[in-house]
Amino acid sequence: MGETGSVSRRILLPFVLLNLLIGCGDSGSGAAMTPPTPANSIALPVIPEAAATPGTSAHFVGSNKCIRCHPDEGQKWRGSHHDRAMEEANSESVEARFDGAVVQHADQLWRFVQDEGDDSFVIEVDSEGQPKERLTVAYTFGVEPLQQYLVTRPDGRLQAPPVAWDTRPRAQGGQRWIDLQPEGELVAAQDDPLHWDRLAYNWNSQCAACHSTQLSKGYDEATKAFETTWAEIDVGCEACHGPGSVHTAEVERSSPASGFEFSFEPWSESLWHRGPQDQIAFRAIPRTHDRQLDVCAPCHSRRTQIATAPVIGAPFLDGYRPRLLDPELYFPDGQIRDEVYVWGSFLQSRMYAAGVRCSDCHDSHSLSLRRSGVNLCTGCHDQDTYASSEHHGHVNGTPGSRCVDCHMPERVYMKVDGRRDHSFPIPRPERKQTLRSPNACQNCHEDRDADWATRKIASWRAEDDVQRPHWTDPLVAGTSGRAGGAEWIEIATDASLTPIARANAWARLAEVEGAQVPAALLRERLRDASDLERMAMVEVMHLVSPEARVSLLRPLLEDPRLAVRIAAGLAMAQLPPAILRPVDRSILARVLREYRGAQDVNAERPEAQVNLGILSVQVRELETARTAYQRALELAPYFVPAYVNLADLERMLGDDEASVGWLRQALTWAPDEAVIHYALGLALHRLGAAKEALVALTRAAQTEPRQARFILAWSLALDASGQRSEAVEGLGQAIDTGYSDASLFHALVAMLRDEGDDGQARLRAEQWLTVWPADTRARALLRELEGRR
Repeated sequence: MGETGSVSRRILLPFVLLNLLIGCGDSGSGAAMTPPTPANSIALPVIPEAAATPGTSAHFVGSNKCIRCHPDEGQKWRGSHHDRAMEEANSESVEARFDGAVVQHADQLWRFVQDEGDDSFVIEVDSEGQPKERLTVAYTFGVEPLQQYLVTRPDGRLQAPPVAWDTRPRAQGGQRWIDLQPEGELVAAQDDPLHWDRLAYNWNSQCAACHSTQLSKGYDEATKAFETTWAEIDVGCEACHGPGSVHTAEVERSSPASGFEFSFEPWSESLWHRGPQDQIAFRAIPRTHDRQLDVCAPCHSRRTQIATAPVIGAPFLDGYRPRLLDPELYFPDGQIRDEVYVWGSFLQSRMYAAGVRCSDCHDSHSLSLRRSGVNLCTGCHDQDTYASSEHHGHVNGTPGSRCVDCHMPERVYMKVDGRRDHSFPIPRPERKQTLRSPNACQNCHEDRDADWATRKIASWRAEDDVQRPHWTDPLVAGTSGRAGGAEWIEIATDASLTPIARANAWARLAEVEGAQVPAALLRERLRDASDLERMAMVEVMHLVSPEARVSLLRPLLEDPRLAVRIAAGLAMAQLPPAILRPVDRSILARVLREYRGAQDVNAERPEAQVNLGILSVQVRELETARTAYQRALELAPYFVPAYVNLADLERMLGDDEASVGWLRQALTWAPDEAVIHYALGLALHRLGAAKEALVALTRAAQTEPRQARFILAWSLALDASGQRSEAVEGLGQAIDTGYSDASLFHALVAMLRDEGDDGQARLRAEQWLTVWPADTRARALLRELEGRR
């Protein structure tokens, strides 16, 4: 069930734009699924006569009507993962054996039984010290390699228990119940964020939109209840093609018009051409649009829905804000780390750049591969060149000889669900050392290190075989000592790279402490930037002056893509109103309404409430912000960013004691979060509790030793407490281990100067200038030190 299989107990603390981690997603509106009755049952929805898509007269007619005229496509679709994405629970849809089997989850016993007589499937939960609970299975969710089950709960909720059925054959280890919680993460306490009856396992919010057609959550913020609706229970024809009523009417009138808002390019092998001398095929007809990715991406990416009912086939960023190659989702070289659903991986690939799209490898209706084994790849890649020992270095037919073994390494999620990397990486074992990224060779050769793998690959490759460039090359090519995020700027401005690689570079640059980027460079790059790049570039604009920021953000407030507009609006709201023109303020007000609307789409989630609170702070509506943060805690008492932002609000209002109180509450949920200890240390310092402040700041610096602001605050607290030698040692160690932040240099040189160690102070000032040649503070201190000789 999407995100639930990869939920982590560690709670991240973004402060400006929180990206909601909603598992799959797409669609919105249809048949009413009524709230549960007191007996905890739920009425099954029916397809309404007219589930209209917003802004058009078209409505959804259901797959059965489509199949009457398209039987071949319908036959392929029947039984596919899309068809079986969600079904009513009955003897045909349920794959598991509800035969009294028992699974222990923490201190709970989960028993799976089938009631005699009414053929219903029931899960009995025995919790220590609590009455036995009987949960009726309403729906199945997914089918392969595991099937989850949805049970009815109060307030219109459907929840997925943390135990699923492994549908693989017994010979592969399947045909058993499995506990989906990560090892060591067994949860029984109701107030735990990973409890199965909490938001992490909620169908309405987490995963419903991608398993049904035209789904609407129907969340009522006043009652905190759902009335979730859909047009069709599974992923039907219209989930991809759009509502079909106009099309069917045109057909009945024998009209030549299609009746659809858009159409897909029919797949054909003839689209690809490979001449006698070509090793790899190329597209014979250039692409004129990316409609297929716009349709597939909403459910095959990590993203946040930002429109109430995104229009099927519309540009992706008009309905969603996607995650980029964020470090918690991808390894530094772009390989998959968390469950990311393919889109972000594929957009990095040379296949994507060459014009390959999903349907070139996957049948659009059955979802099966168009060919099996290496034959799928040799449809475009010359067999003699690539399916040979000279290329892959293994005996054909043995492990390591299949293309996917090296170029689509697999990671397993939810215990048994293997997902292959669609960035199609070339094995680069040496990068395991420099980037701490996986080495595909070790999937088979577990006892061999990266150096062995590098030598082994070199032994079968021709001497003149030059390794192909990769977007991460600047990160490993001796650039670690460059200051100001120069390596990310190099990636962001490389026109040969894919848009997601460049966009990700801008986003990562925004996180580099002390980063520098000229406003002129941003202005130049914005001229022909892709949708993803424009969205990401907003994040880096805080690095330029407020006046330059206004001029850069102004056109983005009227960007054609909703995701770009609301990002620009949030950034503009952080600027002093006095520097905005009246017309700017008018446009900004409209965009901020769009931003609030985007958060209202996910009003049941604490992230959305915190986002609204942050915006309220920026526009100086402080009590509105307080209400939003408190609403977030009502939804999820464990949501740490709400506590942290409440603490920051109290700091703004001058009540540091209240701020400390909120931060201490946050630490009960996330005792190892460095940023909370950092904020607590600063608040305690303002209250004059120097010893307690030092303890908190020490904890922050020890937990996140690569964060310059944590190291700086800790060293200054040490210095203030009379421990200057320890402060100097800590600053020196941070700089010498490669963290060359200008603020650390500044503090270290000043302390050495004040200590009278002018020689060391000069050496460090010269080192500072080497890394940061434009820093006027370094030049001033060096002149002062030279004058003291």
